[in-house]
Order: sequence, then structure tokens, then C-alpha cells
Amino acid sequence: MRTVLLTGARGMLAQEVMAQRPGSVHVIETDVEELDITNAAAVEAFCERHAPDAVINCAAYTAVDEAERERERAFAINAAGPRNLAVVCAARGVPFMHVSTDFVFQGDGTHLLREDDPPAPRGVYAESKRAGELYIEAIGGAWMVVRTSWLYAAHHENFVRTILRVAAARGELQVVNDQRGSPTYAADLAEAVWRLLGCGARGYVHFCNRGVCSWYEFAVEIVRLAQGYGVLPADREITITPCATEEFPRPAPRPRFSAMDTRRYTELTGAVVRSWQEALDTCIATLAAQRG
Repeated sequence: MRTVLLTGARGMLAQEVMAQRPGSVHVIETDVEELDITNAAAVEAFCERHAPDAVINCAAYTAVDEAERERERAFAINAAGPRNLAVVCAARGVPFMHVSTDFVFQGDGTHLLREDDPPAPRGVYAESKRAGELYIEAIGGAWMVVRTSWLYAAHHENFVRTILRVAAARGELQVVNDQRGSPTYAADLAEAVWRLLGCGARGYVHFCNRGVCSWYEFAVEIVRLAQGYGVLPADREITITPCATEEFPRPAPRPRFSAMDTRRYTELTGAVVRSWQEALDTCIATLAAQRG
């Protein structure tokens, strides 16, 4: 594997994928300006010209609530885009990795979700992501779909940075306490992406950091660590109040429980998945270092 095509290159995950790329691999970074994955002819021409040895698709429409009124755009990026890439990859015989989401599951259970659990997406965003998965599976070839959840990083807009911003500005937050899942540090997922690509994995694979929490519990730990590292003032009183989903109605439904089982990832790669608390500690420490 010498040359890898990476889509969605200016996004949060793709930035981490680039940061952790193996030294022997040349990555062709593309975002919509360089390659519009919704354009099948453009995808075919680009891959013909650059002949990548593998493709990693990090491009996605992730605005969950906006998708309810932008159905066509969500399906173009999350379903047609992966289909176009899968068609070209299958025809050229090169591995294709696509990043998907815990939202493809209904999320009404209490067990860690395995790769063979039946998806039941609710809402346009979830439906569009599942449609992309189904296209890839039907087209065949050397494909892999990596599902993840609650993704965050020390950069870009995400839950961790939002909590820190609101805590610094107001000192009071209300956070949902009846949706449970597994936070995933983008740097850890990026490492997993390269491990999976390197071992030739195929099919569906779940990756998230180990452990389960609610958004409220996640927020409490974010603030605790941020005050410990000096990202937030240690002597400032910050109040975080738990609330129910119904108190903050949103256009798109959310899974109530979407934590995923990562045993298949460990079986494939031999890598141990660290806890969400350990990963979050690394993220907050990184933010502290960035602030000097």
C-alpha cells in the first residue's frame, strides 16, 4: 500500500488520519473542492488519474438536525458519495474503507451493539448513513465499514470544545443524562483506521473508546479534567445540571443507548482499546499544551 486517497480531508477525523499516516504511505488529500464524491464521473476520472492503492472515505454530512430539511443533500453525500467510491474501488480491485455511525441503530436496547445487530435508523441523517452502508455492501469488493460514535478532538467543532466554551462563558450548563454511548477520541479512531487497513480487514467493524456514559457524565468529566489541567480556572464554580431529552427537543431523534462492542476490532488487530476516560485525559492535556 503506497498511495491512499483520503476524502473529507479538512474534517476532524481526516486531520487525525493524516497526522498518523505511516511514513511509507503517500496520502492524496481531497475535500469537496478537489473531488466531489457525489459526482460519479469525477470520482472515476480522479481515481483513473491517480490510481490509489486504497481509499479512506471520511467525507460526510454530519449535521444531524439540519438533515431533516436537507434530505437530498444528506443522501447525496452520505449515500451516493460512498456508492460512487465503492463502484470505482471494486472495479479497480482496491480496498475501500468507509466511516459510519452508531446512529444506524435504533438504540432502544441496553447491550453493547455488535456488528451483526440489525440496524434500524431513525431520522434522515441515520437513514442516509445506512443507505451508504447498504450500497457498499451490495457493490462488494474489498470493502470495510467502520462504525464509530460520539467523535471529538482537540480541534474542530465538537462536544468537548462546546462544553469548554459554554463553561468558560457562563459557568452553568444543562446536559442530557438519558442518552448513553461511548465517546471516541478522533486520534484513537485514526490509529484504528490505519491498523485495520494494514491488516486487510473486511466487512463491518465497530470502534469507540471503551466504557459507557451519558452526555451529562461526559460533560462532568470534561470540566473536571479541564480544571485540573488549567484549561478552565480551577477555582471557578461550574454547575452542570442533568436533564431529560424531552427538555431539549430536537428535529432528529437520537439513540438512547448506542455503545458498541469492539471485540471484533481487537480480534482483527490485536490492539487493546483504551477507556474513554483515558482518551479524554489525553485530549484535554493536548488542549492545555496548545494554550501554553
